[in-house]
Amino acid sequence: MAAISLKLPDDLAEESKALAEQLGITRTEFIRQALRHEVREVKAEIEREAMAKALEAMREDPEYLQESEQLENGLEHPLPNEPDHWWQE
Repeated sequence: MAAISLKLPDDLAEESKALAEQLGITRTEFIRQALRHEVREVKAEIEREAMAKALEAMREDPEYLQESEQLENGLEHPLPNEPDHWWQE
């Protein structure tokens, strides 16, 4: 395990100490958990941004739009030997 040293503003140091005591853990463990939580949140936000960019690129890609239109049109017709509106029976 790597050791790091960091300085916290007095209010954050006191607040983290108080919360850690309420949770029955050390301030070090509290900070460790907070950092893990923040890392997950930042990674998730980066992933959401990447997905949004990919969706935007798809919206502007004529080949994708044509392919999706063909797919949508194909879904309007039943497959051979498939009863119409089978999901409503």
